[in-house]
Amino acid sequence: MATPDISQLTSSQQEALQTYTSVTDQDPIAAIPLLQRCEWNVQIAIARFFDGEPATDPLAEAQAQAPLPSTRQTANLQYESLLAATRPSRTSHINPEDIVTRVDSSGTVPEQTYQPSAFFSIIFTPFSILYRVVSTILSPFGFLVPTFLSRLFHRLLYQSQTQNRTQRRALPPAENARRFIREFSEDYGDNDESINGEGSAPLLPFVESGFNLTLDTAKKDLKFLLVVLLSPSHDENHNYVRETLLSSQFKSFLDSHKSDLLLWGGNVRDSEAYQVSSSLQCSKFPFAALICQSSESGSNGQMAVILRVVGPIPPSELVAKLGTAITSHQTSLTAARAQQAERQATQNLRQEQDSAYERSLAQDRERARRRRDEEEAVRRAELEAREQASLVEKKKKDTQQWKTWRAQSLPTEPGPEVKDAIRVSIRLPSGERVIRKFRAEAEMEELYAFVECYEVLQAERADDKDVEEPAGYEHEYGFRLVSPMPRRVYELQDGGSIGEKVGKGANLIVEPIADDDGDNED
Repeated sequence: MATPDISQLTSSQQEALQTYTSVTDQDPIAAIPLLQRCEWNVQIAIARFFDGEPATDPLAEAQAQAPLPSTRQTANLQYESLLAATRPSRTSHINPEDIVTRVDSSGTVPEQTYQPSAFFSIIFTPFSILYRVVSTILSPFGFLVPTFLSRLFHRLLYQSQTQNRTQRRALPPAENARRFIREFSEDYGDNDESINGEGSAPLLPFVESGFNLTLDTAKKDLKFLLVVLLSPSHDENHNYVRETLLSSQFKSFLDSHKSDLLLWGGNVRDSEAYQVSSSLQCSKFPFAALICQSSESGSNGQMAVILRVVGPIPPSELVAKLGTAITSHQTSLTAARAQQAERQATQNLRQEQDSAYERSLAQDRERARRRRDEEEAVRRAELEAREQASLVEKKKKDTQQWKTWRAQSLPTEPGPEVKDAIRVSIRLPSGERVIRKFRAEAEMEELYAFVECYEVLQAERADDKDVEEPAGYEHEYGFRLVSPMPRRVYELQDGGSIGEKVGKGANLIVEPIADDDGDNED
């Protein structure tokens, strides 16, 4: 079978492949055949990847059992109908009104309109009806009526509603939640609990965070979210809280589901709670809604309302409805939690493997670096040794060349005709004594050069060629001339002629400088 080529796929097929591999983390080459068998339906492919492929293909069975079409048009229609029967609908089966999304909590408190009391409603109902009828009939002649009269009558009709509107200071979502919990405890707590203040336990385990954060937490942790919306201006609000929310049955229910249920409450006079009531299609107070991640196909993990409880209700009935709704969706959430735990375990294992691989790779790199450093150190040592040997060899060669050159440049020993010649007796380090005459005006360097080049002078032959002074070489004498009795050292750097330093004659000893330094160190 030929290997699929990703570049030959259409843009929609490549998008489906990318979506499938991001969820299943499967190799793209191995994923293409499965997507082809699923007619490039990502949902079917993901389900078959995790649950396994069925023994028989529904589409193939339907096509095999279908009668042969008589026309091309019939075949196309039949193929589309079979394909539609086997392919799940891409549209969500969830009612759009049940889908729960994040609310906009950044705005200020909206202007809230409350229904006036029954007494005012009865009084102003005839006037309201008459005003609407007259305004509708006489609207073409509205320019004949003064504008201020119309505005005045409209203000009188709705003045009661305007007076009933209350404004609350807008707070951040978390502060809003804490204010609701604090007011709830102050309004419905017992006297002894209110006296205890901060040390008393909250009446109900409300979440101290905004609705959006609580919704995200419930979605991430795959938990149920119970939203309770209260309206203090509602007549049944106080009894609902006292008899239902604070009942022992409801508290026991919350305690038994505290591991998989989050409780969030809000006052509709607050901006965020008002937005939540609009999002949850709240039509009457008090209001409660149970939200969880939908298990319907095509929902893409959206949070949806699975139960709405509107108006006052006995605690037993509320607990029964909540228990039934949770039980019906518990299986799907448990499976989703298991898949999430498996994915997390796989991710943790992959991270541990990657971390171990990185550590091993770092160790290998460190060993390779140390090995390179050692090889480089050995190479540098060998290079330095070769350079040092080369320098020593060059110095030795230059020294020998200099001795030969200096021996050739030394003047000959003065004869008997030179009356002021100075006789010098020199004891060499080998013990040999050499006696030679020097001119009195000769520099001390000539005496040092004679001692340095003595061996060359002894081995000099008549056929030796003239040798040039080595370029860039500066000779250093490794000895000094010393007069033993009394001891006096004739340093070369002191300069002067032989006659000035030595006198008419002298007995000198050659003392190696290196040997003397070594003796001093010993």
